Amino acid sequence: MRNIRRKQVEHNRKRRRLVLLTVGILLFVYFSFTLLVGESGFLKYMELRSNRDKFLDETRVIKKQNEDIQGEINTLKKSPELMEEFAREYGLTKDGELIFKFEDKK
Repeated sequence: MRNIRRKQVEHNRKRRRLVLLTVGILLFVYFSFTLLVGESGFLKYMELRSNRDKFLDETRVIKKQNEDIQGEINTLKKSPELMEEFAREYGLTKDGELIFKFEDKK
Protein backbone atom coordinates (compact mmCIF):
# COMPACT_ATOMS: atom_id res chain seq x y z
CA MET A 1 0.00 0.00 0.00
CA ARG A 2 2.84 2.37 0.79
CA ASN A 3 4.44 1.67 -2.52
CA ILE A 4 1.27 2.55 -4.40
CA ARG A 5 0.85 5.74 -2.40
CA ARG A 6 4.48 6.70 -3.01
CA LYS A 7 4.05 6.15 -6.78
CA GLN A 8 0.90 8.24 -6.74
CA VAL A 9 2.64 11.12 -4.92
CA GLU A 10 5.59 10.92 -7.28
CA HIS A 11 3.25 10.87 -10.29
CA ASN A 12 1.42 13.96 -8.94
CA ARG A 13 4.74 15.78 -8.48
CA LYS A 14 5.78 15.00 -12.04
CA ARG A 15 2.42 16.18 -13.34
CA ARG A 16 2.64 19.41 -11.27
CA ARG A 17 6.19 20.05 -12.55
CA LEU A 18 5.07 19.43 -16.12
CA VAL A 19 2.11 21.81 -15.72
CA LEU A 20 4.33 24.51 -14.14
CA LEU A 21 6.98 24.05 -16.83
CA THR A 22 4.33 24.28 -19.57
CA VAL A 23 2.80 27.41 -18.02
CA GLY A 24 6.27 28.92 -17.63
CA ILE A 25 7.15 28.23 -21.25
CA LEU A 26 3.82 29.62 -22.45
CA LEU A 27 4.30 32.77 -20.38
CA PHE A 28 7.84 33.17 -21.71
CA VAL A 29 6.63 32.79 -25.31
CA TYR A 30 3.76 35.25 -24.70
CA PHE A 31 5.97 37.91 -23.12
CA SER A 32 8.66 37.46 -25.78
CA PHE A 33 6.08 37.82 -28.52
CA THR A 34 4.58 40.88 -26.82
CA LEU A 35 8.01 42.50 -26.45
CA LEU A 36 8.74 41.99 -30.13
CA VAL A 37 5.43 42.53 -31.89
CA GLY A 38 3.11 44.10 -29.33
CA GLU A 39 1.68 47.60 -29.37
CA SER A 40 4.72 48.91 -27.50
CA GLY A 41 7.08 46.24 -28.80
CA PHE A 42 10.54 46.40 -30.28
CA LEU A 43 9.34 46.41 -33.91
CA LYS A 44 7.00 49.33 -33.20
CA TYR A 45 9.88 51.12 -31.48
CA MET A 46 12.11 50.63 -34.52
CA GLU A 47 9.36 51.90 -36.83
CA LEU A 48 8.83 55.00 -34.69
CA ARG A 49 12.56 55.60 -34.52
CA SER A 50 12.81 55.38 -38.30
CA ASN A 51 9.92 57.85 -38.68
CA ARG A 52 11.59 60.21 -36.20
CA ASP A 53 14.84 60.14 -38.17
CA LYS A 54 12.97 60.78 -41.41
CA PHE A 55 11.11 63.73 -39.89
CA LEU A 56 14.31 65.16 -38.45
CA ASP A 57 15.92 65.01 -41.89
CA GLU A 58 12.89 66.73 -43.44
CA THR A 59 13.03 69.38 -40.71
CA ARG A 60 16.70 70.06 -41.47
CA VAL A 61 15.90 70.47 -45.17
CA ILE A 62 13.01 72.83 -44.44
CA LYS A 63 15.16 74.88 -42.04
CA LYS A 64 17.82 75.19 -44.75
CA GLN A 65 15.16 76.32 -47.25
CA ASN A 66 13.89 78.87 -44.74
CA GLU A 67 17.40 80.23 -44.24
CA ASP A 68 17.87 80.53 -48.01
CA ILE A 69 14.54 82.30 -48.42
CA GLN A 70 15.31 84.63 -45.50
CA GLY A 71 18.62 85.47 -47.20
CA GLU A 72 16.78 86.29 -50.42
CA ILE A 73 14.33 88.49 -48.49
CA ASN A 74 17.17 90.37 -46.83
CA THR A 75 18.90 90.83 -50.20
CA LEU A 76 15.69 92.16 -51.77
CA LYS A 77 15.13 94.54 -48.85
CA LYS A 78 18.64 95.95 -49.24
CA SER A 79 18.48 96.38 -53.02
CA PRO A 80 15.46 98.22 -54.50
CA GLU A 81 16.62 97.40 -58.04
CA LEU A 82 16.51 93.67 -57.38
CA MET A 83 13.10 94.02 -55.74
CA GLU A 84 11.77 95.85 -58.78
CA GLU A 85 13.20 93.22 -61.13
CA PHE A 86 11.69 90.46 -59.02
CA ALA A 87 8.29 92.21 -58.97
CA ARG A 88 8.33 92.68 -62.75
CA GLU A 89 8.98 88.96 -63.26
CA TYR A 90 5.63 88.37 -61.57
CA GLY A 91 3.81 90.97 -63.69
CA LEU A 92 3.65 93.78 -61.14
CA THR A 93 3.91 97.38 -62.31
CA LYS A 94 4.46 100.84 -60.89
CA ASP A 95 1.57 103.29 -60.56
CA GLY A 96 0.67 104.77 -63.93
CA GLU A 97 2.49 102.15 -66.04
CA LEU A 98 0.68 100.31 -68.81
CA ILE A 99 1.32 96.72 -69.84
CA PHE A 100 1.04 95.71 -73.48
CA LYS A 101 0.73 92.02 -74.29
CA PHE A 102 1.26 90.81 -77.84
CA GLU A 103 0.32 87.41 -79.21
CA ASP A 104 2.18 85.61 -81.97
CA LYS A 105 0.02 84.84 -85.02
CA LYS A 106 1.82 81.72 -86.16
